[in-house]
Amino acid sequence: MQEISTRKPPSDSRYEHGPGNGSGNGANLVGTRQRPLRIAFVDYVLEPDKPGQTGLSDMVWDMASELVQRGHEAHVVASYHTETYPDPRVTVHNFPTPPIGYRNIVGQLWIIKRAAKVIKQVQPDIVHAPEYVSTAVLATLGLKIPLVLTVPGNIFQHIQEGHNIFEWHFVQVLKWAARTSARSCGKVIASSKEMKYWWEWSGSLPENTPWIPNGANIERFYPVEHAREQLGLPDGPLLLLFVGRFSKEKGLLDLIYALKQMQPEPRPEQIQVLLVGKGDQQPELVQTIRTYGLDSIVTMRPWVPKDELRTWYSAADALVLPSHTEGFSRTIPEAMCCGTPVIGSKITGTEDHVQDYVNGLLFPARDRVALAGVLEQVVAQPGILRQIRPQTLAYAREHLTWPRVVERIITEVYHPLVQP
Repeated sequence: MQEISTRKPPSDSRYEHGPGNGSGNGANLVGTRQRPLRIAFVDYVLEPDKPGQTGLSDMVWDMASELVQRGHEAHVVASYHTETYPDPRVTVHNFPTPPIGYRNIVGQLWIIKRAAKVIKQVQPDIVHAPEYVSTAVLATLGLKIPLVLTVPGNIFQHIQEGHNIFEWHFVQVLKWAARTSARSCGKVIASSKEMKYWWEWSGSLPENTPWIPNGANIERFYPVEHAREQLGLPDGPLLLLFVGRFSKEKGLLDLIYALKQMQPEPRPEQIQVLLVGKGDQQPELVQTIRTYGLDSIVTMRPWVPKDELRTWYSAADALVLPSHTEGFSRTIPEAMCCGTPVIGSKITGTEDHVQDYVNGLLFPARDRVALAGVLEQVVAQPGILRQIRPQTLAYAREHLTWPRVVERIITEVYHPLVQP
């Protein structure tokens, strides 16, 4: 088993970035803890050779790093395919991947069973996981340590909204896992009001289901000066940015139709829309863009590395999120920590944090006419978005950074579970 020992945390340098440093977030808030805690995170990572970089792994590592920064002890239990980790202050318990493979249900069960053995040796105060199959299996194995689940979604919500993408047999596993985790976890942290509803519907008690949004890493996401110049983008046009999966529930076709409906007809020197990501809907999006003659306005490009996203967010006048349904898009805190307002549909997750003309603009979900009206307004008056950038950044620093979020988790989740 490969381990990296915990070292004494260095001085807090994360607040020395300059404009995006998250100052005022209260680094090293010792007063929020009653005693040092030992927290074990289970990381079922999407790409095992890239811990802390993809999927939910970056969330695990951001929380673990912030805990260490505050004087607590953080362990990450995982099957990684590397010995290079994001934060050497975090103790890593790395074990081999089973022969059956990684991204399948049998492999996942094997990994969680192995993780349970490691956890029993570590004897943490809390076991924290970012997905509910892991917490369900750990509960079934009889782990006698409080379980905490930070969860971005719920299978019952996906089914209700008609956006389930999983095969039948895996849906049954997810249903079992959701119900088991809801009943067994000491706390289920819901990332939005919508997720709080669905996890209480699945069986979690209201008092055990706090609504705490995910945060953004303030070492990674902060305003970048001269961002357009760095990217070789012109200063003139209004730039709207989407980052995420190209899938039906994201409402990207609504955005394309709204652009076509704009009056007067949009010109490329006035507005540019950049769609960053990939997904099953990409061929349909490409065809629709061509059919409507929007090739000079809408550009698509593959995923941007996490450490480069801050420049794209900073270059954009707004992040556009026309989603039909979503728990809580992690692009919201990322963009807002760069000072970028959000143009989003009125769904929980977005509406939880975006206020009209304060840190963004809202429109009814699926309402293409209303979205076209918003686009017409910001093209005619681009100063609207630029004027609210300071309020956007202030809101993000106050509510949507990992220092703030972890402070709430320690106070509202961890301590109530470990106190007698």
